[in-house]
Amino acid sequence: MKKVILITLVVLFGLISTQTFGQKKENNTVCFKSNMHCESCQATLTDHLRFEKGVKNLKIDWVTNTILIEYKSDKNNDDNLAKAIEKKGYQAIKIPMGEYKEMKDEADSDKKSETQKEHK
Repeated sequence: MKKVILITLVVLFGLISTQTFGQKKENNTVCFKSNMHCESCQATLTDHLRFEKGVKNLKIDWVTNTILIEYKSDKNNDDNLAKAIEKKGYQAIKIPMGEYKEMKDEADSDKKSETQKEHK
């Protein structure tokens, strides 16, 4: 009887520890509008932000003045990332993901139009 209880406890402990330690940390995504002027500004922010805690993915575009950061929510937060951008002397105005996508789509369609004009 003691063996059955002991085996049951070991199995339960194993299941609980697997669920607790096996959970993936949640990633958050934040978008900012900034005031970059050139590719050098983009490179400066890229070099700085890629070393911020928890940053997993980073998309910075000086043409649209947008910054998209995917990060681990247990390592960082939106406010700290905004402060990191501002520390380098750039604006960090938080924008919704929908606005970010609209800005990127508009820039992509402008590029496409310019490319088509060049080939005529």
